[in-house]
Amino acid sequence: MTLLMAFLNRRLAQLRHRWIGELSLALLLPIGIYITLGFGLSGGIPKLQGVPQLGWLIPGIVLMVAFAGALIALFNDLFHNRGINGFFCSIYASPHTPTSTVMSLMFSMLPEGIIRSLLALGILQTLLGYGYPFFGQLLFLFLIALAVLLGGMVGLTLGILARDAVASQIVILLLLLSLGFCSEWFVPLNVFPTAIQPLLHVLPTSILVKIGRDLLLNQDSSPVLILVVLGTIALWTVVNSFLFPRISTE
Repeated sequence: MTLLMAFLNRRLAQLRHRWIGELSLALLLPIGIYITLGFGLSGGIPKLQGVPQLGWLIPGIVLMVAFAGALIALFNDLFHNRGINGFFCSIYASPHTPTSTVMSLMFSMLPEGIIRSLLALGILQTLLGYGYPFFGQLLFLFLIALAVLLGGMVGLTLGILARDAVASQIVILLLLLSLGFCSEWFVPLNVFPTAIQPLLHVLPTSILVKIGRDLLLNQDSSPVLILVVLGTIALWTVVNSFLFPRISTE
């Protein structure tokens, strides 16, 4: 708990230092994505009964904001504070184990990730002129938290393994664009060849947005699929715990 509070306080200090940029991103990023995708992809978005057509798009944008925010924040933090005199090296040299450090890093991202995503959800509902069911939005919070943890896990892995900042940023951009389209954040999966659709449907990011849309659009859901997401997070935690000690040798 002490380690978790240390990371939470550290994130809060970083946010206070960069609050203008963080607030601008939180306010403008979802609006920009919504407007761009809404005009560009409206022809391929499914029509919904009783819900504005772009209502289908909003859950994917919110989960993308949660996932990408955690990924980029943890990647930058780890990449720029590694090495023999870096912050994470001193943490690893303390009595804390790599597993406790990785888990504390992940959970320290939850408050800002959830707040940023809720802000995006509120802004987008205002632009849409339609409000999702309140109970569905409450359950959607859990999916936002899982998206933050998934994105953070990816950011940690990339931060541990990265060697070149420019190449890493290109990888992150390509990854987010690929997941945006292949995880049904932006377009339905039926636009892809039938042969690869089953693979795309079992991606943890696809499962999150599928359940999220079911909750917000009052459709039948398969909550058992959330076990795939939880299992992925648990497995990735083990992998990152194994990789994390590498930064202490640099």
